[in-house]
Amino acid sequence: MELPLSIIGIVITFVSFAWAIISELKYGKLINYNREMAWEIYRQISASLQFYQEIQPKLKDIKSNEIQILELVTRGEHNDQELLLSAIKMIKRVEKKFDESSITKWSEGKIIPNESHLLAFKKYLLK
Repeated sequence: MELPLSIIGIVITFVSFAWAIISELKYGKLINYNREMAWEIYRQISASLQFYQEIQPKLKDIKSNEIQILELVTRGEHNDQELLLSAIKMIKRVEKKFDESSITKWSEGKIIPNESHLLAFKKYLLK
C-alpha cells in the first residue's frame, strides 16, 4: 500500500520541525555555557592580574641577583594581560549585546572596577 505523496511530505515536515526545535535548544544551551565560561575565565584572569599588581611595588626592593624572579613575574603578568584580552574577545562574541550601555551595566558587578579593564572592554566596541 502506497502512502500519498502529500502525507509523506507532511511527515517529513513535522520531523524537520521537531529536529529544528531540538537543535535550537541544544544551540541555546551551548551559547549559555560559552557565555558562562567566558565570564569565569575573565574572573580568574582578573584575580591573577590583581596578584601581580599587588606584588609589583614590592619588587622595587629586589637585589640584582633576583632579576630572574622579576623577569618571571613580568612574563606572567604579560601572559595574563593577553589572556584577559582573549577573554574579552570571547565575551564580545557570546554576549547578546555588546555596547557602551552593556559595559556600563557590567561595570557594576561583572567587570573588575579598574579603569584599564573598562578601557579594554571599550577597545572591542570598535572592532
